[in-house]
Amino acid sequence: MDTETKNFKAVKNWIIIVLIITVSSYGIYSGVEDLKYGKEIWTDESKGILIEKCMEDSQDMAVKYRKLTFYYCVCFTEKIQSEFTQQEYIKISEKPIEIQKEKLLPSFKSCLTEYQQKIKEAKTKASAQQNL
Repeated sequence: MDTETKNFKAVKNWIIIVLIITVSSYGIYSGVEDLKYGKEIWTDESKGILIEKCMEDSQDMAVKYRKLTFYYCVCFTEKIQSEFTQQEYIKISEKPIEIQKEKLLPSFKSCLTEYQQKIKEAKTKASAQQNL
């Protein structure tokens, strides 16, 4: 694989990450009414919304690698919920995307790294099976 193709794939992955953060943020903002009343505790409903939005935002990846993407979304959600209150997360999600990445990515980077590795392994395994 040449450098240009690798760079394109890297950019594509970051675009997907940015979309996941952005749309997930919107889903939490619009889907959890408790925030309007000052509640800071994450609920099962808000956890479900974050996971659901993450899966939706993953688009093709959620179709091709549904189980891996689901585990990534659960990990992402758990990391975000352990690091931020709902109000903190909403405030961050209202900021420009660069600030969102700066503040949120460190929280779930381990999830992302593991997800990318598992996708790579799945692709390698699928390619090896095709060559048989």
